[in-house]
Amino acid sequence: MRINYSAAVRAMALFLALLFPLSNAIEAQKQDTTFLYKEPVVITSAKILSSLSELSRNVISITKAEIANAPATTLQDIFPYTSGLDVKKRGPEGVQSDISIMGGSFEQTVVMLDGVKMSDPQTGHHNMNLPINTTDVERIEILKGQSSSIYGPNAVSGVINIITKKGDKPGFSINTSGGSFGYYNWGASLSTPLEQTSNLISFSRSKSDGYRHNTDFTITTAFAHSSIPFSSGSANVSAGYTERAFGANSFYSPKYLNQWEKTKTFFLASGVDLTMGEISLSPSLYWRNNKDHYLLDYQNPSGYTNDHSTDAYGLELNSFYSGSGYSLVLGGELSFDNIVSTNLGDHRRKKGGVTGEVIILPTQDLTMLASVSVYNYNDYGGKTFPGINFVYQLSQTINLHASAGKAFRVPTFTELYYSSPVQKGNALLVPETAVTFETGINFTSGNIAADLNGFTRHGHNLIDWVRSSPTVPWYAQNITNINTTGLDMGLTLSNLPVAGYSIVNKLKFGYTWLSSDIANSAQQSQYILDILRHQLVVDATHELPLGFIMNWIVRYENRYNLDSYIICDAKLSVNWRMFNVSLAALNVFDDASLDISGIPLPGRWLKAGIEYQWRK
Repeated sequence: MRINYSAAVRAMALFLALLFPLSNAIEAQKQDTTFLYKEPVVITSAKILSSLSELSRNVISITKAEIANAPATTLQDIFPYTSGLDVKKRGPEGVQSDISIMGGSFEQTVVMLDGVKMSDPQTGHHNMNLPINTTDVERIEILKGQSSSIYGPNAVSGVINIITKKGDKPGFSINTSGGSFGYYNWGASLSTPLEQTSNLISFSRSKSDGYRHNTDFTITTAFAHSSIPFSSGSANVSAGYTERAFGANSFYSPKYLNQWEKTKTFFLASGVDLTMGEISLSPSLYWRNNKDHYLLDYQNPSGYTNDHSTDAYGLELNSFYSGSGYSLVLGGELSFDNIVSTNLGDHRRKKGGVTGEVIILPTQDLTMLASVSVYNYNDYGGKTFPGINFVYQLSQTINLHASAGKAFRVPTFTELYYSSPVQKGNALLVPETAVTFETGINFTSGNIAADLNGFTRHGHNLIDWVRSSPTVPWYAQNITNINTTGLDMGLTLSNLPVAGYSIVNKLKFGYTWLSSDIANSAQQSQYILDILRHQLVVDATHELPLGFIMNWIVRYENRYNLDSYIICDAKLSVNWRMFNVSLAALNVFDDASLDISGIPLPGRWLKAGIEYQWRK
């Protein structure tokens, strides 16, 4: 392990500078310092209306204000600003990213859009092909830890739910930006209530010449949402499309510098939310199609070409009942996964399942949540996965929580059937399972919030691509047992006052430590061994004269098999009448970094942008 000490010194100097910015001459504004821990929300579409202070899990929320202030412009690049989330990027601007939570693999994370699962049955590499623009996001809720007892398959290490804006207020915006490496982006959105409906539509397009050979990209995204209220609830329809064409230099093997890929993802969902007294019903339908065109060498297209098309569709029904001293949730799901592929062949998978949750308050200070998920696959049979959670309100500012549960994941079609010069699938793979124990403490008082969480996860039959030496292909295999242990802690300070002046509007620290016994394996691991050993994120937002807002985010990451690095991102923005002008710098100090061996990430990337907003 090598640490870039010059970057560390610069980062430390930056932290010290943050303590005494120009904003100490600005009078502190009175702001609401109530933290999200006490705001009533639907936890990752958990079907239970609750509050973060009462939920016995490690849950965080990323607000639209935090997204707007962040230096990054895509969701894929915003997620690394949260400790415990590991985003392995093969390129910038959301070209392709693998996201995992608390030491799990990217296949063990469920990504949802307004509560609808976006998991791709071909491969988790496509889970982040999100057909949504950043400007459409109201907030992001993240549940760290096993969640299969609530959300069913694949929620081994956590769940991410992206919640969109509803378009219930008239508005219009148009934006454009440009920067290093021939980068430009433009987009527009329209929010327009019509009659009794709320409607939102948006479009964006970005392009870059690339920061090194064969890393150019073009990304187009469109999204629309409509909501129709009625006396006992509302009906909702969402549709999205994203197309990504990009040079994939060394994406899947460093032997091939001219890899090229194009993906097209379409998403359609509709649902109804009904409230009848103490009972709520939420039936929904969804369809997600992903097309993937891959060339091993774009200069020789006939040499090796893959075309894949996957469909994931189904229906869900969730119900909620609140009684005296308890709440009950019942859910059901029937879904189908299909793939038509020149490499993987044609395959179909069907699954059906039910989930049940009950929240009980045995005493005024104690809350218990018990849950169970029962699923049946046409190719793997029945699976049952229980979970139990406790939270004890020690005082008005402190609560303790503990949980235990079992989770599972079935192999993807790529893991089962893929064949290439560098990778070989394994049709004999069996589902992986994991048992996780978690405990933690939360503290909230005034403008201070802190949490400390620990867990241990015992994985069985975990799936990874392994090999005995660099001269042989990667082979998909069930690894017998892997134990992962970790700590996750956070501290948030709002409106730090000194002598009546605001120094920093918000200062957040997040640290995650992980340990896995796979590090002792004699085999080379392609994904599971790449977990972060240490991760530190410092996020500071402060106000400057003339209404300027400055956001600094510094990340330290240290993986088991790669050099550690420190990356600083920054953004300066100002609102002037109906215009927002911004200047962002990613990797301010131009340090070398990579999340995946053999794929260096960009150096310093400067961006300047302007947005016009009209709101009635």
